[in-house]
Amino acid sequence: MEEREKRMQKEIEERKQRKEDEKKQEVQRLEELAKTSTADRFENEAGKKRQEFIKEKYQAAEEEKKKNMENFEKMAKENKNEESEKNSKTNAPTSLSSSKIQKPTMNSAQSKNSSACAFALFQNKDKEAGGTGKGTMTQTAPASPNSPQTIKDNLLKWCQQRTEGYPNVNIQNFSSSWADGMAFCALIHSAVPETFDFSKLNPKNRKGNFNLAFKVAEDKCDISPLLEVEDMLMMGNKPDWKCVFTYVQSIYRKLELEPKARAAKNNEN
Repeated sequence: MEEREKRMQKEIEERKQRKEDEKKQEVQRLEELAKTSTADRFENEAGKKRQEFIKEKYQAAEEEKKKNMENFEKMAKENKNEESEKNSKTNAPTSLSSSKIQKPTMNSAQSKNSSACAFALFQNKDKEAGGTGKGTMTQTAPASPNSPQTIKDNLLKWCQQRTEGYPNVNIQNFSSSWADGMAFCALIHSAVPETFDFSKLNPKNRKGNFNLAFKVAEDKCDISPLLEVEDMLMMGNKPDWKCVFTYVQSIYRKLELEPKARAAKNNEN
């Protein structure tokens, strides 16, 4: 009888222990589930915020690009008007008879050699600018002052003039010339030279150069950070010229166009 009671008591305790173990396992399962749900929720919220940030940044870049294009078109028109006025003043009308005008003649062999030399020069220049040098010998009309190529060339000349004399800076295009960050630093340093010592910069420290240029541009010149340091690093020695061009346009607007507009407004007052 006693053995039977002991056996029953043991079974009751074992059953009770099993229930406690099952209860603990259920609690652990619910805790793990709660942790997973919280992590997923945070991850989803972070993803949404990141997408919203990217969308806002893209819209800001598009607006900036639109403003820059309008400003460059305006600048191109002004340059065209100035050139027209200069030409009208310097080119006096002449009345020479056709019989007195002597036109130089060139035989076919000379013409062919001259064209070949000109085309070879074009190929070399195209390769230096990052092209393939595989152009064709076709005659094209001069580019319009409002054409994208003219606007691009004008901005490139402005960058070259602004950074003239800076060591380790040789701006020939909107891609490889900006790959080490030195051109960005020189452009910003030309506007706020008191902010950092350019002579201490190293072309090999690409990340440091990008960080410095973009931060000073934003803090001291109020230029929106349209480029990301990590993106420039990933693009290597040949960054996307459209990205660089758009950012340099915003620099031009802040350093050149807006000061001129303010000065003109002050003169009117």
